[in-house]
Amino acid sequence: MEILRKMAGRLARPLHVALRSQKVNLILELVEPGRCERLLDVGGGIGVAGEFARLYERFESVTVLNLDLGSANWGSNVHATKIRADGCKLPFSTRSIDWVFSNAVIEHVGGWSKQQQFADEIRRVAAKGYFVTTPNRNFPIEPHTLLPFYQFFSPALQAKVVRFSPGYITAYEEINLLSARDLKRLFPEAEIKPMGVPLWPNTLVALHKVGSQ
Repeated sequence: MEILRKMAGRLARPLHVALRSQKVNLILELVEPGRCERLLDVGGGIGVAGEFARLYERFESVTVLNLDLGSANWGSNVHATKIRADGCKLPFSTRSIDWVFSNAVIEHVGGWSKQQQFADEIRRVAAKGYFVTTPNRNFPIEPHTLLPFYQFFSPALQAKVVRFSPGYITAYEEINLLSARDLKRLFPEAEIKPMGVPLWPNTLVALHKVGSQ
């Protein structure tokens, strides 16, 4: 099983990098940042191959927030301030951050009420807009375990089958994937954009630019 996981990881890495580069392109089209704009990355880091560093470079000020500062991947020349805080209780005043970015975090924060808190905090602090991504619940392969339809199993069944995961999660943990309808409920003013795998998108994005409606 360990050999299978390593093979799956090697095969998935180029796809992860390509998809994340696609996300960066999309957010830069939305943002068009100026010299003095501030970016908050909630639960982030520069990615498995530094793919989000290109995003950070476009902002004058970057703050990256995590519960565990050791969980983020950092390059040697990333100009970002790292802080430890909860994404459901952002330590910033209302409309104090120009742009808020969060990549594949909202599915990890807990149940629906916690996801609402997380979304409401992003919406509260963002002055110019936000860009939030999450795996598509209706894509057949669950992205953390790489098991088909795993996201539709009960927690008890997930705990039994997760040991067969060829993905990077091999022990049960709560993950609550969202559909496009769910994401729209959490971010009602946002455009919900599917992206990733052609014909059956594996990623959803909630993107909003203030004044764009």
